[in-house]
Amino acid sequence: MIQGIVFDLDDTLYEQQAPFAAAITTLFPTFPQTKMNALFISFRHYSDLHYLKSITGEWSLAKMRYERIRLAFADFDFVPADSELDAFQGAYDRALQSIVLPAEISASLDYLNQQGTPIGIITNGPVNRQTDKINALQLTNWIDQENIIISDGVQIQKPDPGIFRLMEAKLNLTPDSLLYVGDSFDNDVLGAKAAGWSVWWFNHQRRMIPSDQTAIYDDELTSFKELNNAFITKKSLQR
Repeated sequence: MIQGIVFDLDDTLYEQQAPFAAAITTLFPTFPQTKMNALFISFRHYSDLHYLKSITGEWSLAKMRYERIRLAFADFDFVPADSELDAFQGAYDRALQSIVLPAEISASLDYLNQQGTPIGIITNGPVNRQTDKINALQLTNWIDQENIIISDGVQIQKPDPGIFRLMEAKLNLTPDSLLYVGDSFDNDVLGAKAAGWSVWWFNHQRRMIPSDQTAIYDDELTSFKELNNAFITKKSLQR
């Protein structure tokens, strides 16, 4: 029986494509709006793929951020000037200051609090950057600060099961009693499953499962409304 719920942050508790699209539209107005979703998925792919290089020191954080947007554009044969690529991160950071929780997420968190369900967050990323997002979304209104784990703060990154073990200790719950909700198949689904947790793949970007993987998640949800309804109706979450 599920007793605790743990969330990913980026593109799970808020819609990350909105600030991304705002930055792209501001700096690259000729990029087709019809391809914005596909560009964002490529951007997330390269971000996840190369993030570890910035942790190990193979790349600087600035290089990783430059390369993830450059490579994403290259997938669409769109080649901006270096100065424009350099400016993207600043525009993206400014857009992220305006992120808000979807109403369905607020409702889900309200419901879980009302049920007395322990809640946590496990997110990859730099501590200051992820903390700024958490504060902008006011997530500590629902989730205790001590139950939020940021990878750079503990020097363990998803999909390493070790970061999930840290959350088990914080919540004092066993792997078979925990559910993880996240949008990344590689980091969230594979990581949580490797730790022995249940997993809901929040696939609202409608990504394809990697060709060398199988559907090992417990459920796939494709919208914020569907996610909220799942918390309310799933018998496995009833206390």
